[in-house]
Amino acid sequence: MDKDTFKPTLEQAEFLFKKFPNKTLREWASEWDMSHENVRLMKKKLGLSTRGKVVPIEQADEIIAYIQEGKGTINTARTYQGYAFGKQRFLNWLDENPEYKAKAEKAAEIAYDKKVNPTHKRCIVTGEWLPVSEFYKDSQTMDGYSRRSKKAVKESVAKYYYSRNNTEPQVSNKTCSALPELGELPAKYFHRNRRLVSGLQQYSIAFQTPYSAYLNSDNEYERQNAHDLAKKEALIYFAKEGFTPKI
Repeated sequence: MDKDTFKPTLEQAEFLFKKFPNKTLREWASEWDMSHENVRLMKKKLGLSTRGKVVPIEQADEIIAYIQEGKGTINTARTYQGYAFGKQRFLNWLDENPEYKAKAEKAAEIAYDKKVNPTHKRCIVTGEWLPVSEFYKDSQTMDGYSRRSKKAVKESVAKYYYSRNNTEPQVSNKTCSALPELGELPAKYFHRNRRLVSGLQQYSIAFQTPYSAYLNSDNEYERQNAHDLAKKEALIYFAKEGFTPKI
C-alpha cells in the first residue's frame, strides 16, 4: 500500500461523495486504497445512495421543472437528453429521495392540469401563443380546443375557397342540405357554384328559389317560417319527379 494514499475521515468522505456524486464505489475504493465494501458501508452510514451513479440535485431540479412546463414527462426519453443518466436511474433515485419524488409527482399534476385546462395554447400553423378563446372547440383533443387557431382556420378556408374554380360539376349526384331525407339527387337539380368542392350549390333549386322568396316576403309569418315553407314546396316538387323521403 502506498503510504501517501489519502484516507478520508467520515466527514471528508461525505464532502467528497456529494461533490463528485457520479463517482462509482470502485473508483473511490481504488483512489483510497480500500475495499469496495468499505466504501459502500461509509456511504450507507452517511445515509447516501450506494447504487453507483446518483442524480445531482441541481439536475433533478432541472428535470422536474422541465416536466412541470409540460415539455416532457417522467417517461419520455427527451426528458433525459444531455444527462449522464436515464429514466430508470432517475426513478431509482426518486425512490431513495421521497421529497423529490413528491416534487416530481406534483410537477406532473401541474403539467397535466395545464394541458386539460389551458388558458393559452400555441397554434400549430402560426406558432402564436393565444388565449383559448381564439380556438374552436374540438372534442378530439385533450384540452377540448382545436390545434389551429380560428384565424388560421379561416385563412386556410379562404385560401382554398377563392383559389377553387370548378367550372363544371365535380359530382353527378348531391344531397340537398335542406332535404337530406331524399338522399342524393342528380346534379341537374342544383345551380353551379365554382367555389365549392362539388361545383354545385348546397341547396337544390327547388328549395333555394322559394326559400329566397319567403325570406324577402312582406309577410312576417312567411319570413319567420321561410325554411319550413320552402322545404314543403320542394318535397312536393321532388315527389312529382319521383324522389320521396327514404325511410
